[in-house]
Amino acid sequence: MPKLAVPVIMYHSIGVRDTNWNFGYLTCPYQVFENQLKWLKMSGYTSISLNELYNYMKRGEEIPKKAIVLTFDDGYADNWVFAYPLLKKYGFKATIYVNPEFVDPQKQPRTNLDDLWSGNACFDELPISGYLSWAEMKEMEEDDVIDIQSHTMSHTWLPQSDRIIDFRHPGDSYTWMTWNQNIEKKPFLQKDDEYLKAYGQPVFENGRAIGVKQFIPDKEFVQAFTDHIDDNGGKNFFKSDNWKEELFRLEHINKKDRIVPGRYETDGEYRARLYYELEQSKRTIERELNKEVRFLCWPGGAATPEASEIAYHLGYLSANIPKHLRKSKKYLKNCYGEKSNQISRFGPSLYWDGVEGNGSKIVYKNGIQLLLSIEGFRGSRITALMARYILGGSSLAYKFMYAGISRP
Repeated sequence: MPKLAVPVIMYHSIGVRDTNWNFGYLTCPYQVFENQLKWLKMSGYTSISLNELYNYMKRGEEIPKKAIVLTFDDGYADNWVFAYPLLKKYGFKATIYVNPEFVDPQKQPRTNLDDLWSGNACFDELPISGYLSWAEMKEMEEDDVIDIQSHTMSHTWLPQSDRIIDFRHPGDSYTWMTWNQNIEKKPFLQKDDEYLKAYGQPVFENGRAIGVKQFIPDKEFVQAFTDHIDDNGGKNFFKSDNWKEELFRLEHINKKDRIVPGRYETDGEYRARLYYELEQSKRTIERELNKEVRFLCWPGGAATPEASEIAYHLGYLSANIPKHLRKSKKYLKNCYGEKSNQISRFGPSLYWDGVEGNGSKIVYKNGIQLLLSIEGFRGSRITALMARYILGGSSLAYKFMYAGISRP
C-alpha cells in the first residue's frame, strides 16, 4: 500500500492574545485559525483521530488520502471558546491534551462563539484566558469534535541543580514556582499572581518535571531569602539597583561549606513522581469523562527512557517524539511502517523571535502558508526543500521588519 505521510499540527491557544500573559505568544489569533481551516477544507483535507493515525501506522488501516491530525496542548479555555466552534463550522475534529491539575472546577460551560453567532452573547463576553472545565470537555467529546487525552498531571518545571540563577521578584516569569506552591489554585493561575509570590525565593537551574531529577533545597536556606525581603521593605526592596547582588551575597553567607544545603530526589522518588504524572492523569481523565485514555503528549517534548517505559506499561499507545530524539527523527512522516508509538508534529507559526514573555514577536501562518508547510511535509524532499525556502524567505522578512522596529 502507498505510504501516506500524515501531518500532525501542534496548536496551543486559539483566540485573542492576552498581553498580560507571559506565554501569550502561544495564542494563534482566531481569525488566522479560521483562515487555516477554510484553506484546509477547500483543499480537500480530512481530519482523523490519534486512534485512526495509530491504526494506520501500526497496521496499515485505511485513511483518507489527504488525512491530517489537529492537536492542541495544555487545555486552555479558549479551545472551547474559539477553536471548538470553528472546528465544527468547517467539519474538522481535533485532540486536546490536558493536565488535570489545571482543570477549572466550574460546573457550567462558559460562553463561546456559538453563543455569539446565535445572538445570545456579545464579543466582550467571551473569556480569553483560563483553562477548560470538565463540563466543557464533556460537551466537546459528546459532540464527537474533540478527543481529550493526557498531557501529564502537572505540566510544571522543577529545580534540577543547586545552582541559583535568579530570585523571585516583581514581574518575573517563573509562574511555575507559584504553581508548585499553590497546586489547588493552578486552574486560576494561567497568569501569575503577585500576591502569591514568595519574593526573594531562589530560582534554581530548572527543567521540565518529567525530564529531570529534582533538587530539593533546604527549607531554612530558602526561608533566609524570603525573610530578608520581608525585613527590608518587602516589594520595595526591589527598587534598589543592586537587589540581586545583595541576594547573591546572602547566598554565600548561608551556604554550608560552600554548598547549597539540600538533596536530590532518589531514584524511587523520581519513579513515584513519574507514576503520579502519567498514571494519575490517565485515571483522572478516564474517570471524569468516562472514556479510555491511550495517547500522551510530553510537555515541551521532555521525556526520559524511564518515563517512556512507564508510559508503555500504563497502556499509552503513542506520544509526541521526545525532544532529545527529534534531530534523528526529523524525516519521520507518520507513515505506515514507522514506529507507531512516536508522533512527529510541527507548529503553525511562521516566525517567532524566540523570546518568552510579553514582548515576544510571533506571526502565525495564514491558510496558504500552512498548506505549503503541509504539502512540504507530505511530499518529496524536493517539495519540502522548496516549501522551506519559500516560508523561510517570509520568516526572514518578518525578522528584518521586527529588527527595524526594535532599533532605537
